[in-house]
Amino acid sequence: MKKEKIIYRVLERDGIRKLNEIDRYEIVEEVYYFRDGKLVLEKEYREIIGISDISEVIEDYIEDYDGGGTFIGAFAGEKLVGLSGIGGKLIGENKDIIQLTSLWVSNKYRKKGIGRQLISMLKEKARQSGAEKLYVSAVSSKNTVDFYRGAGFNLTTSVKELFEDEPEDIHMDMLI
Repeated sequence: MKKEKIIYRVLERDGIRKLNEIDRYEIVEEVYYFRDGKLVLEKEYREIIGISDISEVIEDYIEDYDGGGTFIGAFAGEKLVGLSGIGGKLIGENKDIIQLTSLWVSNKYRKKGIGRQLISMLKEKARQSGAEKLYVSAVSSKNTVDFYRGAGFNLTTSVKELFEDEPEDIHMDMLI
């Protein structure tokens, strides 16, 4: 089978609306919990069918875009198969961190390097904005957390307000 060519490009505001083209389907059998300063892996079954509240997520991303955020799409032909974005403002105590606000890769396109390429491209955009670290508040599924750790992210609690807002997520950052 011929390898499908993936094209990456910075999205304009309306391009964010293509998020509904992402096939979010996933079966999760293990999740991480952050307890006593470390990750604990537990068996837990979840079937993720789609993106809940897709219109709300899209509107949140458009708000991020309007606030100076950057979004990059990965396309197979005209179909959006990956999307990632960073916020438009520096956060953290020293205002030297930028948040990775989104990373989505369609089911059949996972484990093909698309997520890593999107992160790599956003790291460059984050550096250009003056950030020294990239921060993510990730869903706790084993696949997601293992992906971020494999991409160079490490556990953190450095941005207290994000940690408090999403205590069930796994919070990580990386130097860029």
